[in-house]
Amino acid sequence: MATLCLSIAGVNIDGTASALGLPVELPQSMIMVESHGNPFATRFEPAFFDRYLKNKPLSFVPPGCSKDTEAIGRATSWGLLQIMGETARTIGFRGWFGELLTPEIGLEWGCRYLARLRDRFLNTGGWEVVCRAYNGGPGNAHNPANTYPAKVLEHLPGGVWPQEGF
Repeated sequence: MATLCLSIAGVNIDGTASALGLPVELPQSMIMVESHGNPFATRFEPAFFDRYLKNKPLSFVPPGCSKDTEAIGRATSWGLLQIMGETARTIGFRGWFGELLTPEIGLEWGCRYLARLRDRFLNTGGWEVVCRAYNGGPGNAHNPANTYPAKVLEHLPGGVWPQEGF
């Protein structure tokens, strides 16, 4: 199991997580799974692009950005928590996607999404279900074939989920 710290990539995870009511060890562990602590991590998801974005209208495109560039950015995961561009847009991010590579910004938007999923799924399945929804989308929250929660659990202190009322 990896040793967790309160800071990854020079960012105070505790402050961001605590402000959103998240147990700090959860985003810390997810960061280790998602980006291994690399704030500049990006990953284009061609299947996501083809299924959800290719030749579809976009509700928002920043001024000066082409629709094609915006669509590719939405099909890319960004930063410490590898938040999908489409997800960031859905929850209100209106900046340029490259801003999500700034550790504080990527952490904030990833934690905002995690907090939304907590509010929706924690009572119906615990952190394991919340993590499945984060990794595969809300439609995968109750999919036991999703192995992402086990990967996060490996990085949690003691290999146990945070107390739900932490």
